[in-house]
Amino acid sequence: MHVSFTIRTGSLFLVACLLTVSSLLAQGIRGRVTDKATNVAIPGATIVVVGTNIGATTDANGNYQIKVAAGTYSIATSFVGYKTNTQPAIVPATGETEINTSLAESASNLTEVVVTGSRAATARTNVQTVAPVDVITAKEMKSFSQIDVGQILNFVAPSFNSNRQTVADGTDHVDPASLRGLGPDQVLVLVNGKRRHTSALLNINGTVGRGSVGTDMNVIPVAAIERIEVLRDGAAAQYGSDAIAGVINVVLKKDYTGLTASLTGGQNVTNLSYNVPVLGGGSRSISQSISDGQVLQFDISKGFRLGDKGYLTVSGQYNNRGRSNRSGLDNAPTIYLGASGGFPGTPTGQVQNDFRTKLIADDATLVQQRNYNRQNMIIGNSASENVGLFINGSLPVGKNSEIYTAGGITYRKGTGYGNNRVPVSRAQQPLNADGTLFYPDGFLPGIGSTVQDQSLIAGFKTRFGALTMDLSNTYGHNSFAFSVFNSGNASLPNTSTPQTTFDAGKLSFAQNTVNLDFARLFARPGAFSSINLAFGAEARFENYAITEGEPNSYIGGDLKKSVPAAPLLISGPANGTALALPGAQVFPGFQKSDAIDKSRTSQSLYIDVESEIGKLLVDLAGRFENYSDFGSTINGKVAARFGILEGINLRAAISTGFRAPSLHQRYFQNTSTQFVSGNPSNTLTVNNENPIARTFIGVDALKPETSVNMTVGATAKFGRFSATIDAYQIDITNRIVYSGAFSRALLGFTANEYVGVNNVNFFANAANTRTRGIDIVLNERLQLGKGQLTLTGAVNFNKNEVTAINSTPLIDDPKQNETSGRSPDQWFRTLLFDRQQRSRIEVFQPQNKLNLSASYSIGKFDITARTVRFGEIRYIHNVDPTVKKADGTYWNTQFARDTDGSAFIDQTFNPVWITDLVLGYRLNKTLNVSIGANNIFDVYPDQIYIDPRNAPGSLDYVSGRDASNRGRLLYQPNQGGYNGRFLFGRVTVSL
Repeated sequence: MHVSFTIRTGSLFLVACLLTVSSLLAQGIRGRVTDKATNVAIPGATIVVVGTNIGATTDANGNYQIKVAAGTYSIATSFVGYKTNTQPAIVPATGETEINTSLAESASNLTEVVVTGSRAATARTNVQTVAPVDVITAKEMKSFSQIDVGQILNFVAPSFNSNRQTVADGTDHVDPASLRGLGPDQVLVLVNGKRRHTSALLNINGTVGRGSVGTDMNVIPVAAIERIEVLRDGAAAQYGSDAIAGVINVVLKKDYTGLTASLTGGQNVTNLSYNVPVLGGGSRSISQSISDGQVLQFDISKGFRLGDKGYLTVSGQYNNRGRSNRSGLDNAPTIYLGASGGFPGTPTGQVQNDFRTKLIADDATLVQQRNYNRQNMIIGNSASENVGLFINGSLPVGKNSEIYTAGGITYRKGTGYGNNRVPVSRAQQPLNADGTLFYPDGFLPGIGSTVQDQSLIAGFKTRFGALTMDLSNTYGHNSFAFSVFNSGNASLPNTSTPQTTFDAGKLSFAQNTVNLDFARLFARPGAFSSINLAFGAEARFENYAITEGEPNSYIGGDLKKSVPAAPLLISGPANGTALALPGAQVFPGFQKSDAIDKSRTSQSLYIDVESEIGKLLVDLAGRFENYSDFGSTINGKVAARFGILEGINLRAAISTGFRAPSLHQRYFQNTSTQFVSGNPSNTLTVNNENPIARTFIGVDALKPETSVNMTVGATAKFGRFSATIDAYQIDITNRIVYSGAFSRALLGFTANEYVGVNNVNFFANAANTRTRGIDIVLNERLQLGKGQLTLTGAVNFNKNEVTAINSTPLIDDPKQNETSGRSPDQWFRTLLFDRQQRSRIEVFQPQNKLNLSASYSIGKFDITARTVRFGEIRYIHNVDPTVKKADGTYWNTQFARDTDGSAFIDQTFNPVWITDLVLGYRLNKTLNVSIGANNIFDVYPDQIYIDPRNAPGSLDYVSGRDASNRGRLLYQPNQGGYNGRFLFGRVTVSL
């Protein structure tokens, strides 16, 4: 992605202007709030001018500023876990008064106050709640190099995973995220406690989260966020559909009167080293010194007072991220002659090895003459440019009421790439008018994305005596437009000016939610310390639409254009003909038959009672929900916390939950190009209304997933040390999955049916799963010398298991399975949910993740270090290398095996440690600079296995023997990525 000199210069100029403004606004009261014991800054402290509605909140460096007229005042400073400090301040007619405050910890030192997971009015910390909640503060989010929400959470929260994918169409541009190893659509995202809309994108390629729809949290500027609360417990009874794994609540900045801006720049500086097999045995190492993935990020947040008590916070962010590339060399035997990804049939009368030897030699001559680069793919992060603006505000109305609003607009453009179309693959090549290749050396087609996201929350809160009411409307819209560039449609007529860019269509999703919530706190009713009663109603409207692409992006199936196949000799004749593949290469556009515009509504009622008697806190919740497209569901939750000793609590919860099938899963349909064993395959995804799904395969309409969640844990807090440990179990029934590929031959398509389609996939409630795990979080703050040391240790152990496969009578028919005479890999029962799809749930993400961090602040210096251990993962191939025939021989003999018969293609990847280090320095109260590194030791995950028989020059080459995509895919992305070391610098200005 190109970043113009104007943008870079403009950003630097803006920071320079802010530094100048800081010297012109010296009026009123300003100062810094620190910890009395350690003299370390306290971000987020509240400063109020006593007797007025004027106040401020300290920034990340503990600084604040208040504008007041000349006079004498009392200034009260407070922060959770500290004693409130009040002191006088005299403001002269000109200039300003500096009031620095040191706060002492209170005896009942709290950690982080949270609101997620409870509707009670009583503030509780994450060690006092009935369910486990992680709190990530703004300071934590800005401490390291990550600049978007998904990547920040991936390195901070052990139970959260979000890794950028590659060569996966739209999923290159929207990172799938998961909690406790479940799907992206099994965690609910809130903003300020209100349900946020999901992305328009449905993940259908071979990545984590395949077949699911997630929420694109990266559209929210980090500068707009005060904190993020991660509830690690089922909460459908409280919040409705999707909250099976938990809830992520993004709390926007409020009551903020300062101005903070930061500029971050960095890039990958890494040494890529990998091994490739050598013909005759052994391997050779290939090394590259790489600098790529340049990042430029600017964000700003400004708070305004609206009257005496109102506020408005405006936050903006600009991100520009360059692409990265960690691809290997294409080890296909030929590029120009023969066949794609392997050898053609040996001509009659020739000896196979002699024919292949000459074919390789002749092709090598052409490769040398054309100066062809076998590093012909771009595998890494996509490039993106992102601009976002968010607001959060409130305005009092009378003494007991307020109106509030929050929302934002984000615009993001991205570019990613697919598989290279080598010139030998003639069915994919657009042709000139004379029949020659338009791209004589093949081409690397790209996918462009345009993501637009809008959201708006508007509400009214009031109080009738002790009863509070909150009426709100939350609207959200997300669209994802696909474009294709550097491509072609091989099925169109030959021309010397073929079309190379295409509008491939657009996905869009809109959601509008109306909430009416009531709450009443009863203080000391009878023997109870308190009872909080909350109840309310919700009405939601959802709409999902697919807009077709331009006709040239998808037509061609009916044209049945025949093209010459690649020759076998230099300047030789074509070796027969091939049927040109229809549609734009890399992403055939959405067709007119794919276009849909579907809506649904839902209504719900809920009640939540939280009561405390002595050392026992109990929460009871129930929710009724009715959907227009599938009916009703009722869910409940019981949770409790009991204080057994001073500072030690036990807690437990059990709940039922559900997830409604998304409109995307119900109605999505398209044709996409997916590569199998390095070769292209046009895959048709059909929705469950399609006759193929109902007639040929026999699947039923989608129904809701249901769940049962159980959590038990303990919390402890002694002085500055806190600890939580929670064990959990989540049983999910009728989990919606995206099926394996059913070939056209298996489905019995005739030559004239679904021309150009090789495989068919669909959605089904095909699996039951069980998730078990343990979360442990430890925190300690120590005074070390004249500074303060903060230590954090957190670990998640997680195991996902598929407990049952839900099939249909047609899929279970023995004629399609045991008595078919086919390999078990081609049984309908296997294809419904094959071993690779199963592994994506069970072992394709780390089953444990450890986070250790240390932060030391002394004087003007901050030193922060963090290391994250991403546990082992496993790649399981879709073709089963273990199945045998009746005679004891293997069905699939193409795979290399060890002495025990285990195939190398099923691969285990060892744990990966990624270490970050950041050094910060406060030049003054206004300016802070920091430099650091992500993955400072330049660690890469294990390399993907390459079969030695596929060494360059091999006469015995079969691309499907390994999962390396012809040697070009070197690493799996799910252990913190594979970009290597990233160096960065950041300048922060606080006024």
